[in-house]
Amino acid sequence: MVLNSLDKMIQLQKNAANIGNICVLAHVDHGKATLADCLISSNGIISSRLAGKLRYMDSREDERVRGITMKSSAISLHYAKDTGSSATSLARKHPSSFSD
Repeated sequence: MVLNSLDKMIQLQKNAANIGNICVLAHVDHGKATLADCLISSNGIISSRLAGKLRYMDSREDERVRGITMKSSAISLHYAKDTGSSATSLARKHPSSFSD
């Protein structure tokens, strides 16, 4: 879902039930920046054609030059919950894929 309104994003964040935090951790060259780009493109912030190439979260010049992320970054995105499945049911089916 593309949110075109800053006011809409602010309104969603006023309700704590609408906020979920995730952290992406993985070994070097395992797709963290690509995953971040794909999530960002799902909100219409960048084109899906650029996802995986742009490295949107790499804001420092040395990160862009070297092609590696050195500093953590944060962003607020909208996620429309799919009522047909949930992370909880996915975790029950594949418990080794998730960590507490």
